[in-house]
Amino acid sequence: MARYQVTVDGCDFDITLEYQSEQYVATVNGREYVVRQTPLANGRSLLLINNESLEVDIHSVDGNGERHVFMAGVEILTSIEDYAVAQMRKAAGISHVRADNTLKAPMPGLVVNIQVRPGDRVSKGQPLIVVEAMKMENIIKAGHAGIVKAIPVRAGASVEKGDTLLEFE
Repeated sequence: MARYQVTVDGCDFDITLEYQSEQYVATVNGREYVVRQTPLANGRSLLLINNESLEVDIHSVDGNGERHVFMAGVEILTSIEDYAVAQMRKAAGISHVRADNTLKAPMPGLVVNIQVRPGDRVSKGQPLIVVEAMKMENIIKAGHAGIVKAIPVRAGASVEKGDTLLEFE
């Protein structure tokens, strides 16, 4: 059984995973979920969580334990680390926060709307850019507070997964 601490928007989740009979039993902060995973391609998976389906796209950020999780039209920056290591880090007063200076496209699509300009001060969670993919508008939000340095894309431009959408100072 593996145990992790997952941090999303400053909230910590204690998660254990146990593989049983072709499925996982995930316990999140004491609540149990039965999860079946079907890998699709390029980091995407179809999850069946307590008989509800959800497609997710998960990608590592520089191999440091941070992941971009894209689901239900929303991109979520998460931090995943071994539970014991996270507890030792906290006890020692060591911060795990790292600001990423570039915002990358989580999927290929069309830039529909850019809601900020260079020089704008943005807060964590603030909508920055809208990308249309598969006939769905996806709002890309700031993973942290900062100042917009540059926006190398324009509304109407096509982007590929991983293209830089915005740079922070």
